[in-house]
Amino acid sequence: MLFAFVGYCIADLAILSYRDLMLPQSAPPSHPKAPPPDNYVSSGAYNSITSRNIFASSGIIPDALVDKSKGNQEKEAAPVPSQLPLTLIGTLVHSNPAKSIAAIEVRGKNQVISYSPGKDVEGMANIISVERQKVIFRNLNSNRLEYLEMKKEGNKVAFGGARPAASGGKEVMKTGDNTFAIKRSDLLKYTNDLSSILMQARAVPNRDPGTGAINGFRILDMQPGSIYEQLGVQRMDVIKSVDGTPVDSPAKAMELYNSLKNSPKVSIQVERNGKTETMTYNIQ
Repeated sequence: MLFAFVGYCIADLAILSYRDLMLPQSAPPSHPKAPPPDNYVSSGAYNSITSRNIFASSGIIPDALVDKSKGNQEKEAAPVPSQLPLTLIGTLVHSNPAKSIAAIEVRGKNQVISYSPGKDVEGMANIISVERQKVIFRNLNSNRLEYLEMKKEGNKVAFGGARPAASGGKEVMKTGDNTFAIKRSDLLKYTNDLSSILMQARAVPNRDPGTGAINGFRILDMQPGSIYEQLGVQRMDVIKSVDGTPVDSPAKAMELYNSLKNSPKVSIQVERNGKTETMTYNIQ
């Protein structure tokens, strides 16, 4: 056993001593590249096959399939005028597009409801965007983009030009943020001439999109310099309540209107740009 171990060690030392001499000292000679065979054909010779559809008589290669789960990657066609039974009554364009509002009348139901982007209109359309006097939506039946525009004759409201908006000067004075002062004599002048006030603005009942119930009255347009403008009311505002009492019917609106004659102070709750603001009027 001892002699075998000594022999193994001597062999190992011999290999270490002569290993460098056993390694090649130069690179092996290079071999020339074999020439292509006589029947070699380049890939370009197959272009007539790869450039046509061999499974169709027309030879036309169809477009690549698109994964619909990743959305439509092609550019969508421009919106077209809608034939849906809808009429655009008014629009309010907000700096935040998501807060813009379109007042749309559903023909046949005699109701006007306010919609913002993302809302469905009676299962017929989904609002995409609201622009000045125009609303773009997707027709839920055809899935195409369509739009509604306000009628040209509706852009300007006929207020009965024979009556002036105001008797000259300002009857309402702004005393702070959403705070105003009005003389009782001027208030009585307007309350005694109701027909004149009604001709200075155009309003429609505002309905809750979920229930369809009236939850206020939306001011669609008003005559420049009118009492509404002096009171700080803006176009597309929804007058929700007076002194906390909901304005949910024409009769209630008339009742609250007549009660203003003897009130020392009146507060009106207005929905504007999706938020509720309170307008306070001190009657002097």
